[in-house]
Amino acid sequence: MFHKEESYGISLQDWMDDIHTQDEKEKVFLNMDKAMKYLHSHGYCIQSFDPRKIEILNDSLDQIKFLELAPMPSDFSTQDKIIHEDIYNSAFIQIGLYSKCLNYLSREFLETEFSQFEMFLPESIIPYYRGVITRGSAVYLCEYDFERRKKDLATLEEEVGKLDGKKDNINKSRNDSFGAVDTNNRINDAIYRQLSSKESAFVSFTVYPALILALGFILIFIAFLLSF
Repeated sequence: MFHKEESYGISLQDWMDDIHTQDEKEKVFLNMDKAMKYLHSHGYCIQSFDPRKIEILNDSLDQIKFLELAPMPSDFSTQDKIIHEDIYNSAFIQIGLYSKCLNYLSREFLETEFSQFEMFLPESIIPYYRGVITRGSAVYLCEYDFERRKKDLATLEEEVGKLDGKKDNINKSRNDSFGAVDTNNRINDAIYRQLSSKESAFVSFTVYPALILALGFILIFIAFLLSF
């Protein structure tokens, strides 16, 4: 489990208890999803989605830290199930926090009465939450957001036609979107740098010795063959 303290952090629960705009909440949840995807890609899953165990660091909505993690199992089929469950749980708590009824919300009620919660959610993301909660979609929020923005840019580009000034703005928006992905990865590299060191240690103490041992057997086998 990963429990390294940063210079300053506020729990997601305490942050949500304060007054924030809808745009700020959207940004926090989007970056929370990016952090989750980053962790999945590094072989970890989220052990607890309790909002008290998720932190916003250094007053930055881009810096989201899950306090309780667990290593992924080696079986790929199990990994897929865990990632699917993490995506569902993330969407579940986001809807619960948007609607301010997380403590009273059950999976069964949310899945059967999802339409009652739509009034609390950002309109552009309702289809995403509906897909995850009612149809079991295993799509990251950041991937949905990226594709939605790309589609919006393509539609705008088609509408403005050959207006050069507008095209410049479209290209800038597209470049900003790709740049945001790199920036967020660097942020998560810094937040979860201990994971990288653990991965390096694992490679150094398990993988390399195993490779050396295997190479030794190969050399012995080759020497045995050459002796005939």
